[in-house]
Amino acid sequence: MEPSRLSPEAAGKPQGLIAKDRWFSIAAYISSGEGGIAAALRKHVEEEARHLSSEDLLSVMDQLYEQISSLLQSNDATESLLALHAIDALIDLPVGGASKVSKLANVLKNVFEVKRDPEILVPASTVLGHLANAGGALTGHEVERQIITTALGWLGADRVEYRRFAALLILKEMAENAFTVFKNYIPEFVDVILKALSDPKLVIRERAALAVRALAHSNMQAAADCGVKKVKREGIDLISDLPDETLCTIISFLRTDDAVRTSALSRRWRHLWRSASINLDTVHIPGFCPEQIEVVTEILSEHQGPIRRLHLNSLYFADLDGWFRSPALANLQEFDIYVAKFDDVLPLSVLRFAPTLRVARIAHCSFFEDEEVPVFNFPYLKTLVLGFLSVYEGTLHSILSGCPVLEDLLLDSCDGFRRLVINSQTLRSIGVCNDMGSMSEIVIENAPCLERFVRSDLFRRTSPLRRAPVFRVISAPKLAILGSLTDNVDKLKLGTRVSQQEMVAGNLEMLMRGVKVLNITSSGPNLDAVLGFLRVFPFLEKLYIMSSLQKDMQNVHHHEPTALIESLHHIRYVELKCYTGTDSDVDFAKFFVHNAKALELMKFVVEGRCTQKWRTDQYKCLQFDSRASPNALLDFRSYSGHAYPAGCIRRGNHHNEHVLSMANPFDSSSCSHCRDA
Repeated sequence: MEPSRLSPEAAGKPQGLIAKDRWFSIAAYISSGEGGIAAALRKHVEEEARHLSSEDLLSVMDQLYEQISSLLQSNDATESLLALHAIDALIDLPVGGASKVSKLANVLKNVFEVKRDPEILVPASTVLGHLANAGGALTGHEVERQIITTALGWLGADRVEYRRFAALLILKEMAENAFTVFKNYIPEFVDVILKALSDPKLVIRERAALAVRALAHSNMQAAADCGVKKVKREGIDLISDLPDETLCTIISFLRTDDAVRTSALSRRWRHLWRSASINLDTVHIPGFCPEQIEVVTEILSEHQGPIRRLHLNSLYFADLDGWFRSPALANLQEFDIYVAKFDDVLPLSVLRFAPTLRVARIAHCSFFEDEEVPVFNFPYLKTLVLGFLSVYEGTLHSILSGCPVLEDLLLDSCDGFRRLVINSQTLRSIGVCNDMGSMSEIVIENAPCLERFVRSDLFRRTSPLRRAPVFRVISAPKLAILGSLTDNVDKLKLGTRVSQQEMVAGNLEMLMRGVKVLNITSSGPNLDAVLGFLRVFPFLEKLYIMSSLQKDMQNVHHHEPTALIESLHHIRYVELKCYTGTDSDVDFAKFFVHNAKALELMKFVVEGRCTQKWRTDQYKCLQFDSRASPNALLDFRSYSGHAYPAGCIRRGNHHNEHVLSMANPFDSSSCSHCRDA
């Protein structure tokens, strides 16, 4: 793909003048990834710099800024991410000077003002940090000051969730990459950060904690780089001027090792961490298992303050029961344990945390199997994650009924129960990953606040004998994100007594009008089966199809006119995963190209490399010129190696928990773990 294209007007001009009219299209690199656009931009700008005057080069840069701004105005996340990759590439190019920094900063500031999706805001904040780190000296730090004051204003104003989220992303990056400026705003930061640390939404509290950690780490680094006298003279360690209570709050959000290191900063800090609320996390305790056990035992026996979060990971021969009875854990809010041996029993003493727990993650253990099922009461628990364990059906439902304010539930690689029945006034997100094939039915009986139900089974493609459970929805009026469902419509039951014929006929009372995002696993893929689901979800906007090859599949539509399928007037995005370009695949995709009237983008995730010639052939096979939506685009992407195309559902390290909070759990491009796989 050529990085530079000549406009028709430039074709007849002398070679020396062509550079002025050379046109570079950023959008042309939408399928090339971050590395592709970076290399192409670098080559283009270096080429132009050799031929143009400084004034003309600035005009070329302005054209690039305009393209970036235009891409960021799109509702398509792929185009917005491409624009952010382009900004990131331009930052390091030695052209543009202070004007480049100011213009790119304004573009990014507009992203935070307009965009609401974390899948855009998070990478935008990373690019902003890169810009602050690279460009501060060029603008006299004026750009950073404007951005910091804007973010502090958003954080201090009345609660608007996406603004608060954006502000915390900005402040974290500024604390890490522009501390010279940020240190002057520490008092204002401390005043407003306490709001975010007590926010009702877990993701906001986590981002606030990251911002606090970034500030503390930068402060410690700056102080360590200078002598004590210079620190006092130049006002580097402004944090030390804060009251003890505030400093202890800051320490409580640091990692275990960083909290201990604060005692080495100065006399002012020496004893603070011993009385502060801390996070005890063995991941951040150096050494092997015996050394980590020794450190945990010492902290639990000697720490004078409360422990807010306890994370224990694979500690062999640890005295868990003795640890759980420690007075230091009396007010534990977050409990996270991965037991070393799968058959180890989780001590009943863990239930002493129940009155205060907000978050519980329990994995890889025997879960109340050998004891009489106790009475569970978790009055404040909002997030529950159970992973890699066996739990009796009665025990599981007893736990759920004892969580009156539960909002997020994830069952990852769990077995021992055949039915999952949800009755909750507060649950918003449910994830069921790799259910080990033991579950036969999932029932959403009454869930008035449920917004997403995400299910994934990484083993299904390699184990055809594994059967998907029946999925019954009786009452979930706010459900907006659903999947993955199999393409057997008989497995989906709506209401208390609903036949498959009633659903296909489009019984208005049975339709799920709130569902906007749907993921289906389809053999073939099977067009008729998928259309059966489209009739049930009339206002669907995004459709994801995980396809598995079936050689005899004939995707020829013989049913009623497509005008009767309401969702074809609303679908904006279709993604076909494991696309191979066979006749069956082409016929399936062609149906949406020719009938989805609001389609903006159809993405094909292809196994192996897809060449430019292959892409061109696919456009012809799909008869793209006859598309129903004039704004529709096609995007062919290849995947290989460990990158699994099922979406953001990956095993290990609690990564699956992301499906509970991601804007779109079926879009792996919005998750850094999946992109880097």
